[in-house]
Amino acid sequence: MSFVFIAFFFALVFLAIGALETIITGYFKEIYRITFPLSYCSVVVADIFLYNFAMEITGKGRKGFIPIIILGMIIIILLLLPWNWWGFPREVYEGKLNIRTYSTIIFAVYSIAIYSIIATISWKAKSQANEKVLEKGLLILFLGVMSMIVFFVMISIDNILIVVFSHSGYSIFVYLGWVFAFLFILFLYLSLAMPKWIKNRLKP
Repeated sequence: MSFVFIAFFFALVFLAIGALETIITGYFKEIYRITFPLSYCSVVVADIFLYNFAMEITGKGRKGFIPIIILGMIIIILLLLPWNWWGFPREVYEGKLNIRTYSTIIFAVYSIAIYSIIATISWKAKSQANEKVLEKGLLILFLGVMSMIVFFVMISIDNILIVVFSHSGYSIFVYLGWVFAFLFILFLYLSLAMPKWIKNRLKP
């Protein structure tokens, strides 16, 4: 499970570095154009490790693991292709091949599918839990997974704005989405490494 935290840590670090450059310069420049897709790639890696974790604790979904890895690697390659034009102004790529909307939506659908499976598993397991601490831990995990689904919905909305309303991209929805991604990490930590004081409050 530590690999999930490491992957998400890198995702947030990459995003923070790119955002810092944008704040300082006022533009989406070279650093941002590298770190933004790398943050998405880190999320894909985290998706794979999280699916593996859910597979190990439930014993289900083993047949889907190899396809999940293969699809994840394809999506990482897709996100790193230059035709995504990450951070470039519209006038630079207007009239040229632009796959950013498609690669982002594929990335979002892939991740939502994985997190929906994990949410279903954690919710069913919660109702079958005999201990209150375990039940609450699974509930917190469920809330975390739902937070991550909101993240992917937010970035999908950003891409809808690009396609339908000719928005330049990187709207407020992208940054709101990363707030929910941070909440996911917090919920995930609390569900798996629940602090002692919370456990004591849950004990009868």
